[in-house]
Amino acid sequence: MAKKNIEIIHPANKLKQYITDPRSLSTSAVAKAEAAMQKVAGSIDLTKEAEPSLKEMQTAYQAMKADRSQAQEQSQRIYNLTHDLRGLGSNFNYPLITRIGGSLCRFIEGMETATDTQLEIVRAHIDALRAVLHNKMSGEGHAIGIQIAEGLETLVREER
Repeated sequence: MAKKNIEIIHPANKLKQYITDPRSLSTSAVAKAEAAMQKVAGSIDLTKEAEPSLKEMQTAYQAMKADRSQAQEQSQRIYNLTHDLRGLGSNFNYPLITRIGGSLCRFIEGMETATDTQLEIVRAHIDALRAVLHNKMSGEGHAIGIQIAEGLETLVREER
């Protein structure tokens, strides 16, 4: 077999000129961005912002409970709402919202049918999310909230 001459061409990376190395960000720029985020976070009441999502979750839960054939559609709706709320929890210093929301997302992801037990677990998560927001359980150190989150996570592990 005859050898073929092969030439490897390495094209220039023209995008590289538009990107800065994230390690080269100045600490003052990072500090300014964090301060701006804190200012915005302090001016937004997550309880009020989350209320429409909680109402929509409750509506989806009620629809799923009334008509089990809607379990897949409504659980996806709850998943999407919870996923968004979970992100807000991280941004606005509500770690319990992030934790409980994560538990609910893990539980209903891919749910196609809903038993009575599964419906009660979904309801308990929605109620817990509402309670955390209603009681403004932001930050760390809410013992009762942590116990509730742990209980919900145990239910999810046992039911899955």
